Amino acid sequence: MGDSDQLFELRNLFLIGNYQAAINEGLSITNASLASNDRAQVERDVLVYRSYVAKGDYSVALSEIKNSAPNSLQAVRCLASYLSRETEIALATIKDWIVDPTLASDDTIQLIAGTIFMLEQNYDDMFKVLQRTNTLEGRALLVQGYLQISRLDLAKKELLVMQDLDDDATITQLALAWVNIFTGGDKLEEASAIFNELVEKWSPTPLLLNGLATVHLHMSDKKDHFRSAEKDLLQALEKNANDPDTLVNLIACSQHLGKPKEQVTRYINQLKARAGNHTWVKTLQYKEENFDLCAARFSPSVSS
Repeated sequence: MGDSDQLFELRNLFLIGNYQAAINEGLSITNASLASNDRAQVERDVLVYRSYVAKGDYSVALSEIKNSAPNSLQAVRCLASYLSRETEIALATIKDWIVDPTLASDDTIQLIAGTIFMLEQNYDDMFKVLQRTNTLEGRALLVQGYLQISRLDLAKKELLVMQDLDDDATITQLALAWVNIFTGGDKLEEASAIFNELVEKWSPTPLLLNGLATVHLHMSDKKDHFRSAEKDLLQALEKNANDPDTLVNLIACSQHLGKPKEQVTRYINQLKARAGNHTWVKTLQYKEENFDLCAARFSPSVSS
């Protein structure tokens, strides 16, 4: 998408996870104020609908984005479809798009396809789609993907590209914080400083609070830092009671703090209901199914 100063606030509100504020900002930007710039108008609409999707309001994108809408908006509707558990339809659509040279060159289609493939843990196709990305957000997604497969070296390499393009950009700072967390050691303090600076500049969103909590969860002085992480996560939960990442981190934090089993189970059930396609949920379901199979093999037989 083209860079438009009028979309600076909207873009950054989305990136830091203040989705309702992003929606409000986007709806306040009229077509007239964008001087009939069709590209900027589409980017505005993409960011607004992505914000609805990020909030879990999938029906807004599914009902309002029509078949006649630009390709970028069709991609957002596809993501909403995937997250609302129409998985096979969404995957088939994405796979058709990425073999079409014209569609595959669309920045938003690349980003959405990469996101869906990452959620599917299909990293080969994710990297293949994003190797052509020209956007900082696309490169940030590559950083996330490399970290998920424990390729810190490749994540650092991609981060350097982002820093050369725009070191001060919010998404570059977020990517730096992710790399610092994965690196550990003294870099954890640097990651914490980045998240705190973004909180002071923008607002304490669930995304940023989860970043701070993740730093605490990686600190060596476990007990105190688990309590600090819990404080950040409970604040994030107050802002969005159904945020998947908050729930995942609360599950881990609660277990380390020895919270009652009922409380942990409640978070797990809430996560399953809110984000059935989340990687953590899929991993849990896989392990539960395998445990049941193993248990059945060793069940004592009843002699007649």
